Amino acid sequence: MKDGRFIQEMLQSAQEAGEKVKTELGSVSSAQLNWKPAEESWSIGQCLDHLIISDCLYFPAFEKITESKYEMSVWENWSPLSGLFGKVLTTQIREYSKKRLRAPKIFMPSYNTIDMGLFERFYKHLDSLRGHIAGCNTVDIDKVYLTSPISKLVTLSLRKTILLLVQHEHRHINQAIKVKETKDFPEQ
Repeated sequence: MKDGRFIQEMLQSAQEAGEKVKTELGSVSSAQLNWKPAEESWSIGQCLDHLIISDCLYFPAFEKITESKYEMSVWENWSPLSGLFGKVLTTQIREYSKKRLRAPKIFMPSYNTIDMGLFERFYKHLDSLRGHIAGCNTVDIDKVYLTSPISKLVTLSLRKTILLLVQHEHRHINQAIKVKETKDFPEQ
């Protein structure tokens, strides 16, 4: 069904994610942006870079959906697992989750030094994400299914995809804030 209220809630939540980045992380230095609490941990920059990389993989499908050019594959139309995948993924990728998950290789952030231009790229990315979500206002978000960039077997309704992407924003912004709150975080 078309669900303008859900779309507005997701747009508001995505806006709040951007505001959280500005207020909590916007004043970090380059050294702080790239500092990691442990070798296997991500820096603030890597958390934000990961969001840009992972979300952008969904953008081509969103563009086709909002231009009424999206055609679901046979699997997207038929998959009996879509509801299960949607429920599992939106449960695991919550804003506040105690369980740590390993990012799929396709979603991995840069391991090079990340420049301060990341913030501008992140805000532009978030504006694009919000634009794609807003464009779905006239679409039946429960009847359109997308294939995950991770696996061709994983299909999700457009509603679950939007929810997943917005929750994912908050999850990794919260992770970046935790990096900043680490006791050994550099002062400059």
